[in-house]
Amino acid sequence: MGYSVKWVLENLGITRDMLRYYEKEKLISVDETRNPSNKYRDYSDEDIERIWGIKLLISIGFTAKEIRAIVDEEFDFYGAISQKVEDLEKRYNEITTSLEFAKTIKITGCVPTVNQIGSIKFNDFIGYCKDNWNIYSDPQMIPIVESIDDFSSVREDNLNADNVKKLLKAFEGMDPTEFAHYQTIDGYFRVVSDMKKLGFDDPMVQKIVSLVHEYMSNNMISLEYREKFTPLCFAERTIPMFLESEIAKINENKFGKDCCLFIAKAIACYGKY
Repeated sequence: MGYSVKWVLENLGITRDMLRYYEKEKLISVDETRNPSNKYRDYSDEDIERIWGIKLLISIGFTAKEIRAIVDEEFDFYGAISQKVEDLEKRYNEITTSLEFAKTIKITGCVPTVNQIGSIKFNDFIGYCKDNWNIYSDPQMIPIVESIDDFSSVREDNLNADNVKKLLKAFEGMDPTEFAHYQTIDGYFRVVSDMKKLGFDDPMVQKIVSLVHEYMSNNMISLEYREKFTPLCFAERTIPMFLESEIAKINENKFGKDCCLFIAKAIACYGKY
């Protein structure tokens, strides 16, 4: 006796409807061999082997039409599998780019947009963003990005020797000047955090926030973009560092959630956001 539909379902994960589809597409024989005890279809070893092969090919992206062609003795299987590998590599690159783009948004909390609606077609915009709004495009940033997940769940006062070594290793490839800029910005926000009792709209608090904006504009923003880095733009780009992002989680562990909210409010007040 052969293999029942139930056996095929349990062992190959192929449903009755899918078997019928294979038969309809002439991927497997439609000549039925009935089990005399229950009148149901049984599948031979040859059928099972073919079904196994079909499912394997489908799992790597072959269509029923392509698999039908493979049955042809004159079919160029090497050419077909080579083309499939090329197609999968293209899809892999596209998915990798989209994943890195999504991770960049998750880490920064910022969603890119246009300054003026209608100034660019959406497909051109999203293509530009995936190529340029991607912190993974900078090799020096990759170890830092990869360390963010580790440090987003560890409070600053709970860092151990292994955490510190990993952090230092992540930053060892960074330009010392750039690292100093981040440290300076962090220092400014520590001062803002310490001034929480004054209120987020206090003139002194707002002065410190303005100094952060000025420092970032002069040291971390390119000349061609500096004019567009207004207080509002500064607020839009900086607030996510303290609310709803992976970086925000790290800052929450550093300053506390209430202080992060206070800093975000102070920045929003400054930028009239």
